[in-house]
Amino acid sequence: MKETAFEKVAKFVQETSYEDLPPKLIDIIKMAFTDYVGVSVAGARHKNVMAMIKYAKLNSKKREASVFCHGFKSSVQLAAMINAVSSHSLDFDDVSLSTIGHPSVVIAPVCFTLSENLNLGGKDMILAYALASEVMHKLALCTMPEVSQNGWHTTSVFGVFGAVVAAAVLKRSSKSEIISALGIAASKASGVRANFGTSVKAYHAGMACFNGIDSLLLAGCGLSSSPYSFEGVDGFMQTFGGIYEGEVDLKFGDTWDLLQNGLIFKRYPSCSGAHPAIDLALEMGPKYGLNFRDIKRIDVGCSLLAPKELNYEFPTDALQAKFSMRYAIASALFYGGAGLGEYTNEKVADPQIQEFMRKIYVSVDDEFKKLGFIGTSPVKIKITLENGEILNGKCLLAKGNPQNPLSTDEMASKFYECTKDLRENKRLFETLNELEKCENLEEILNLIS
Repeated sequence: MKETAFEKVAKFVQETSYEDLPPKLIDIIKMAFTDYVGVSVAGARHKNVMAMIKYAKLNSKKREASVFCHGFKSSVQLAAMINAVSSHSLDFDDVSLSTIGHPSVVIAPVCFTLSENLNLGGKDMILAYALASEVMHKLALCTMPEVSQNGWHTTSVFGVFGAVVAAAVLKRSSKSEIISALGIAASKASGVRANFGTSVKAYHAGMACFNGIDSLLLAGCGLSSSPYSFEGVDGFMQTFGGIYEGEVDLKFGDTWDLLQNGLIFKRYPSCSGAHPAIDLALEMGPKYGLNFRDIKRIDVGCSLLAPKELNYEFPTDALQAKFSMRYAIASALFYGGAGLGEYTNEKVADPQIQEFMRKIYVSVDDEFKKLGFIGTSPVKIKITLENGEILNGKCLLAKGNPQNPLSTDEMASKFYECTKDLRENKRLFETLNELEKCENLEEILNLIS
C-alpha cells in the first residue's frame, strides 16, 4: 500500500536530524525565534493575554512551563497557549506565503514550553521548528489557496499540524504516535476569518498550540485516528479545501520551504495585507509634501485577498484597525507612521482620522485580480488633491519580504523597540542569535521573566 500523507510526515520527522539542516535554514530559524520573543514580550500585557491567564489559572495548577513576562508557570499546553496569544495579539509576528499565515506563533511557543519542561537546548528547538514549519507548509501547499478562499484562518488550521510536529520532535514520539496525533489534529483544526479584528484572532494561535500538544498527548494515551484523515474521502483536504486527490506528494527532501519561500518579518503591527499600502503611503507623503487637509480623495486598488483579510472599513479601536486598509493608509499620511504608537485605541478614535478615512475608497484592481488569490497584497494608490492635482503610486511587495528583507539593523531595532521594558534586552538578543549554543533555556527565560 502507498504511504499516506501522515505516514510520510512521520517518516520525515523520524529520519531527519539537526545535522541535516542547511546552515542558511538554521539562520532563518534563529531569526524567527528572536522575532517571536520580541513580539511576545511586546504583547505580553495585552488584554487578550490577561484573559488567557485568567482562564489558565481556573483550569490548571500545574507548574510545567513559564508564561513570558508574568513570573509564573502553568501546564505545557496552557503556557504555550498564553505565549502564542502574547505574540499574536499585536499582529507583529512573521508570515509565511505558503500558508498566508503565521508560522512562528504556532510553532515557537510549543518549542519553548516543551524544551523548558524536558530540559532541552537550542539545537533541539531549531530542529523542532525546522521540521514543524516544513510539514505545516508542505501540507498547506496541497490545499492553498482554497482553504483561505473558503474563509478559514490558515494560521490555526495549518498551525495545529505544525504544533503536533514540534511537540513530537521534542518528545521523541514514535511513528505510530505521530500518525495518530496528526489525525487527531485534523479534527481539531479550526479558526474562521470572520473573527479577524477581535480577541479570538489571537486566540486562534493559542488554540493551535494547545490542540497540537493535546493531540500528541491523546495519541500517547492510546487514542487512534485514521491515517487517511488528510487526503482521504471526507478528510482535511476535501472538507477544508474542497479538494479530493486520493494521494499527495509532499516532496520532503526536495527543498526546504523556508529556503525556497522564506518568511516575512513585519515592519508594522498589523495585518500584512496592508503593508504594501503603508510602505507606499509613507513614501508618497514626504515625496509630495502631503498634508491630509489638502487631500480630497484617495482611491486604493488592491488584490483579491486584501478585502478578505482587511475586513474593517471604519475601525473604532486598535484591534479592528489592524485589519483596515483605510486606517493603515490614513495613519501613514495623518500621523506619519503605522507602528506600535499609532495602533492604539486613542489614535484610532481621533475624530480627525475618523473623518479622513471617509475620503478613502478601496476596490479590487483589475490588474491584480488577474494574479489570483496571492498573499503579497500588491496595491495602487491614487491621491486626488483639493486643487485637482492627481498623484499615483504603486507597490508590489512590502519591505520585510524575503525578496526585500529587513536589514540586520532593522531587525535589531524592531526587537529592541518590542523589548524596551526589559533591563537586559541586548543580552537577550545576543543569546537568541546564538540559540544553538544554549544547552537549556534557563538564561533566556530568566531574561524574559
